Parts: sequence; structure tokens; C-alpha cells
Amino acid sequence: MTLSSHKQFLGVIAVLFSAGLLIVGCAARPAEPVEKIVTIEVTVPVTVVATRVVEATREVAKTVVVTATPVPTPAYVSKLNAAPNTLVYPLAADPITLDPQAATDEVSGLVLQQLYEGLYNLRGDGSTVPAAATDYQVSADGKVYTVTLRSDMVWSDGELVTAQHFVDGVCRTLEPATGNGYYSLLTDLAPVQGAKAFASGDVADCKKVGVKAVDDATLQIILDRPAAFFPKLLAMRVFWPAREVTGASKAPVTFNGPYLLTEHKPGERLVLTKNPTYWNAARVAIERIELPIIADLARQLALYERGDVAVADFPPKETARLQADASLNKELQVLVRPGVSYIGLNTQAGPTRNLAFRKAIASAIDRDKLIKEALKQPWHAPARAMVPPNVPGYQGEDATVGYKYDPAAARKFLAEAGYGPDKPAPPVELWTNREGSNELLLKAIAEMLEAVGIPVRLTTARWDVYLAGLDGCNKPNRADATKTPAECAYNLYRMGWVMDYADPAALLDVVFSPKAAFQYTGWQSKEYSDLLAKALAEPDEAKRLVLHRQAEKILLNDAVAVVPLMYYDRTLLVKQAVKFDYPPFGAPNLQYWKLEAGS
Repeated sequence: MTLSSHKQFLGVIAVLFSAGLLIVGCAARPAEPVEKIVTIEVTVPVTVVATRVVEATREVAKTVVVTATPVPTPAYVSKLNAAPNTLVYPLAADPITLDPQAATDEVSGLVLQQLYEGLYNLRGDGSTVPAAATDYQVSADGKVYTVTLRSDMVWSDGELVTAQHFVDGVCRTLEPATGNGYYSLLTDLAPVQGAKAFASGDVADCKKVGVKAVDDATLQIILDRPAAFFPKLLAMRVFWPAREVTGASKAPVTFNGPYLLTEHKPGERLVLTKNPTYWNAARVAIERIELPIIADLARQLALYERGDVAVADFPPKETARLQADASLNKELQVLVRPGVSYIGLNTQAGPTRNLAFRKAIASAIDRDKLIKEALKQPWHAPARAMVPPNVPGYQGEDATVGYKYDPAAARKFLAEAGYGPDKPAPPVELWTNREGSNELLLKAIAEMLEAVGIPVRLTTARWDVYLAGLDGCNKPNRADATKTPAECAYNLYRMGWVMDYADPAALLDVVFSPKAAFQYTGWQSKEYSDLLAKALAEPDEAKRLVLHRQAEKILLNDAVAVVPLMYYDRTLLVKQAVKFDYPPFGAPNLQYWKLEAGS
């Protein structure tokens, strides 16, 4: 979910950081128990300090009220306390994996982006620049791509990076045991010859997949059918090279990217240092990158104001103060990042099995109130549909799909589902991860649902536990899609998706197709799947958009499998001394960042 797309010679493209902001995507992993958190509010009284004084033979009790003298908050000064040529960039969570072919979450993606280099890189202006590749050619029928690799790229131990390493990377991504949900990009969206059979386990030999090393410097990719948007995929992690099998419990050994992993203390920090063998090392400006794990946004902000980190997210309640402070407001960045935050509904269990009940939920959510009152971040755009701004097919404020906020309609739908004053609706279980502002957002949604007569139980968990719980409930990954395990108790879940390239299929197909590995609704629709299949095969962009819009209507109106909340942007604080480069899609590539002299 948080990868990449392109402009320049690969086509125009219009993009997440922190696990709490997005998902990003989630590959299937073994289920873990979901932690249930009960919040107990404790009211602490004002403390009065009492002293006892002895006068002659009589004991007298005297009360001394302790008062604090207000200390003026010092004016914010933008500074960096790190060692010279060191960038301190906080992460909201530990990377789930350091395996470049298994990673799908945003935090892992950000770390791995610095350690590995694929065929192309994305820049902040939306352009795509050559990386391991120098050029590519397409056959007349649009099915064969021939990619030329640079001859001076080596692994950090000096071994040459060859086309076979890129073949091995694709094979590892498709390998069922790897569990990477992005495999569908190569099996369904832009189907590579033989990829589906290998990914399903029907064929055991990856040599039958249409990704070949013609020689050390030539990579050939053969598609089953033309895909006009395929060049946009060449900057994604599905085309990263592989050498060692790595994972969460085993650190990588060699890298081909701009940085090396030199320290990793889980729960504390990672340290990256410049890779002297990287082909473009002379242009990598920052020598050392420290990635402390700081899940608490208030702590991130405090460290930022102190000068201990160069970038920070912040709690929504601090928004007004940051905007009012002239110096901090200069460093508040709101950047393009096409994506959407949404609620998914379990269509297979509990009251959300009922379509009218799901329509009631969709009609009860006031997106404007969520943005302006709950988050207090008015720059966000409410999501009326799924496809976000800066992506073809975006419908804007006047979207013709989805359900608008209408509490009267919500109550009517609830009655249609069989609930009312004489038969109250049962409580629904709403799952979310506790990082970032998710709990704040979901508490507000819970209040909206309860206002129309739908009781809510809010369940939160650590990000990795949350993903594991949802992945264990992923219907497309189970043999019997009609059964819902007892542990899959959620009726609603909060998720977000930052798009990987500027095409509606990167959301409507990759995430919300009934067969997708990234949706947990249990929803099935042949009509939706057929429309997406037609769109993939349709070369005319205008006709493709019509097909995608029809599919979007089925998803949001006819099935109400998901409810969009707001579109993403990349909102964060960045020090004035940092010259940053955030691409609209995917993780930032820190080799393009610079620190002003003396920072």
C-alpha cells in the first residue's frame, strides 16, 4: 500500500509515513490474539500540602497552599542537536520486517527504501528517475518489456548486482510462503506470464514465470496481455532484487541501496550509514540516519521542538498552537499523498451482515465534523468516494457515489434492518490500531453511531497485533470463505491505503477486489470483479474510468462494504535546515535529502 508511481518518460503521476497514518497494505500473516484495552479515567484532586506546628503545649494545624508561578513558554527556535551530517527521523513503530520482498507496511517500507534500490526511483516532483535500470523498451504488441541495467551497481560486499537478482526478487514476491499481498500486481493487474500459476502453488518452478535474465545487464518481463500502466509498476518493490532470505528476526547482510543498516535495537532505534559501494554514493549527502522508535506523537513533538529530531508528527490537539506560532507554522508541511482512510464492514458476521444496517452506518458518519472537531486539522479533505485527488477518476465534493451524512436516513435504514425503540440494535465491535490519532478518530465515529442508535465497543491493539488479527480473518486467504472464526469478532475496522501509482486500479482492484489480500470484509461480487477485469484489458483511458466508476458505485452504494472517511495528505513538521524530497507515492528516499551546512 505505500509504494510508488511515476511521471516523465513513465507517465504522469500525482502518496504512508508512520504506521499510525496509513497502511498502508498488509500481507497475510499468522493470526495473533488482538489485545483489548479498557481505559479507566482517574480524576486526581488538587493537592493541598498540610503542615503541623507545635506552639507551647498546644498543637495547631496550619494549612499551607502551594502555588506555582507560571513560567513563560520559551519562544520556539528551529535548531538541530544531532551530530554533524546526521538526520534523526522518528518512526512510529518498529518495522514489521526487514525482508524487502515480504514488507508491505509503511514503516518497513521507509527503512527498506534506504537499504535497497529497484529499477526506478520516485522524486518529490512526481518524476521517475533511473536507478538500477538505465532504460527500457516495449515490444510492438505491448507484452514484452526489456530493461537495461546499469553495469556499475554492486552489493555492499562488492558482488555485482545482476538481472538474475531481480528475477529472484520477483520469484520471492510471488512465492506463497513469503506472504506478500502485492503478488496480485503481477498475477492479476498486469499479469506476468506464468505468475498466477506459480503464486497459487500450481507450478513449483519459478523458471516458468515470464521474468528472465537475458544476460547480467538485461531483464526481460513478459506479460499475458498489454497493460498500459505497467511502466508505473517498475518503480515498485515488486521489482527489487533479492539475495539473502531475511526477516523480522534475521537482519539483512548485504544491500545495494544508498545506506547500510549498522544498528538495530528493536523497540529503540535503527541506525543507517552511507553505503560506500553504492553506485551514486558521491551524490548521497547525508552520512548517517538515526531512526528512533517513538510511537507517542506528543513525545515526537516535544523532541522536535527541543531540536532532537528533524521531522515529527504531532497530536491533533496541538494543531491550533502550531498554526499560531509563526516559526513552527513555517515548518508545518501539507504535501500531496494520494490515499484514503476508511471503515471496512464485516459482511459475514453480526449485524453488519445486513445491508440496511451497513447503509445506516454509512449515513451516520459526519466527515466534516471528524476533520474539524475531532482531529482539528481542517486541511484534510473529506472523502465522498474512494479514488483520491491527483488520481484519474477522482470525483471531488460532488461525488455521485457513496452515502452522505444524514442521521434521519441512518435511523430509517436501521428500522429497515429491524431495529428501533422496541428492539435496540446490538452493539458493534469497532477495531483500530492505537497509533497516531486513530483512537481519537474512532471515538468520534463511535459517538456518531451511538447518536442514531448503534452501540459501539471500541477495541484497540498495537499495530502489528492489529494487522495479524485482521490478516487471520482475511476471507480470500482461507479455503472456506463462508466461515467466520470466533476470533474475527469485529463488525467494523479502520484502515487506510496510500496509493502506489496514479491509477484507480491501485485502489479499487489491489485493495477492494473480493480476492484482494488487503480487505477484510468477506465481501464477494462477480459483477464488481468483472468490471475490474474489463477495465484492466481496456486500452482507452476514458472507457476505463467509466468502468472504474461503475465498480466504485457497487462497492460503496450497492454493497456498502467500506465507508470512506477522508483523503490522505502528508502532514508533518520538517526543520528549516532540512531540504526534503517526499514523492507523492511511496516512502521518502533519503539519499535525495540534504542538511544545510552546520546542521
